[in-house]
Order: sequence, then structure tokens, then C-alpha cells
Amino acid sequence: MSYSLYLCRFVDGEPAPMDETAIRDVLAALEALAALAAEDGGTADVHGDAHGLTFHRPSPGRVLDLVAELARRTGAVVVPDGRPAILTTEADRRHLPENLRAEAIVVPPPALTGQAVSLAIAPQPEPRQRPILPRFPYHPNPVATGSVAASDEPCVCCRQERGWVYTGPVYAADAPDAGICPYCIASGTAAERYDASFADTVEGDVPRDVVMAVLTRTPGFTAWQSPYWLTHCGDGAAFLGPAGSKELAAYPDAVDHLRRQCAAWKWPPDQVEDFLDSLDKDGGPTAYLFRCRVCETRLAYADFT
Repeated sequence: MSYSLYLCRFVDGEPAPMDETAIRDVLAALEALAALAAEDGGTADVHGDAHGLTFHRPSPGRVLDLVAELARRTGAVVVPDGRPAILTTEADRRHLPENLRAEAIVVPPPALTGQAVSLAIAPQPEPRQRPILPRFPYHPNPVATGSVAASDEPCVCCRQERGWVYTGPVYAADAPDAGICPYCIASGTAAERYDASFADTVEGDVPRDVVMAVLTRTPGFTAWQSPYWLTHCGDGAAFLGPAGSKELAAYPDAVDHLRRQCAAWKWPPDQVEDFLDSLDKDGGPTAYLFRCRVCETRLAYADFT
């Protein structure tokens, strides 16, 4: 970092001596840090005396921890280049020089750490408040499942910057591979414009309007093979996300559903159980977990490369 920090006690606007024992302890710790070639690259050029210390180019990590420790032990003020001074108590504000007084911030001693100093030097931007996603009855939380992600890029379909982008598969001859916003999926605009669907097939006998809602107005999901949508009680099921054996342990009804799938493959029972134990949410084989929207039964199917 190419900045400097200045540490000084102030009394009635003038520098006042700091505790020399605390200064010696911290400077000794800095020397030891440099000698050990700390993993965080802890270095700093330090100049000054009990009336004020300047830390030139202090690195993040342990060096800033030591700066914070010295401020806590001596009641000194931390003054970063071009940033507000850091006080350990509001009562010390009146002792600051007038040019530092108004903008100074108070960080109580228990909270004054190297990280707190680092944030004062380079504040992190406030996280952006993104708009509420459309409601997807058949895919209730597409962010959690990984099918929708935050994005500041404009949608390739509506050309508006919506704050979110769909990351799942698109089935169409001429549709873009990426960049469609979830709002264009929810409204059906993307499906109509590109003659696209976002799931390959819907399994089971359900009304056509359900099939169309799932295929053309619901974010799909990525699977090892072409993903298909499960149904139950005459309706499309709600997709809950990929799952491994650990995640499925809470849903014995979904595990039974998988056993029946494996039985249809004519696998012997021991091979079926080995397969179920090997399911991995992030690897393969992987199960895809659903919930019936009518009776709440959990369903799943599995695939692999």
C-alpha cells in the first residue's frame, strides 16, 4: 500500500507524548515481524518519537494490528493520509487540531483492530441493493440453486440492466448462450423472442399450461445430462436444487424415489445403495431435488456423466 499513517496523542490541539514503553514494545514486534518474513509481507518504515510516529507504506495484516495495538495502549489518534482520523473515545475529539476534529471517527478500543484501520483507509462500498426477483412457482429460489446470479450487465433480451442474470441452459437454435435476465424469462419475452425453452422436458402427465410455464417461463437448471422436470399430483414440482447423499438424508421420500429410479435400471440392491451413498451435490453423480407443490412430497432423480 502506498500510504502513510501518523500516530500521535493530542492535548488541546497540540501533540503530547505517548507511552514510551508501549512504543518500544510495538517497534520490537515490528522488527521481529520483518525478521520472520511474515506471510502477509508485514513491513513498514517507521520514523518519529514519543511525540508522534509515522508508518510509511504499512502492509495490511499484522502491521496494522500493531498500529491498532499502539493506539489502544497509548490513547493515540490514528491519522491516515487523506482519510478521517480514528479516535478511541469521543472525549478526545475536543483535543484534536481543528482541521481533524469534524470528520474524525470513533472506534472504541475493543473494536480497534488492524482490520478496522484498513477499512478506515479503504472503505468497502456498500453492497448494492438488487431488485426483488420475479416469483417462479416452479423454481422458488433460483439464486440459491445457482440458476440466477447477480450481474451489472444489461440483459441481452430487453437491454435493461436488471441486477440479475440467468445462468442455466437455453434450448433454442438462435438464442444467446448467456445474458438473459430472469424478468424476461418470467414474462415469457425471452422464450417468445428466441423460440426458446429453459428445460428440456417435463416428465409426467400434466396440463399443457403447466408444461409451458415450466419450459418457457421458469429458470432451468444445469445437470450432467439434459435436465428434465419432475411432476407430482398433476402439477409441476418445485425445483429445490442439486443434492448429494448428505443433503438427501433429511428427505427419505426423495431417497425412496431415487431407489425406484435405480430399480428401473435393473441394478441389484447393493449397487443401488452404493450409488445413493456416492451422490455428490458438487461432483457426480448428482441428484436433483424437487418438492410437490400439492402434497409436499420430496422427489428426486439422479444422473452422471
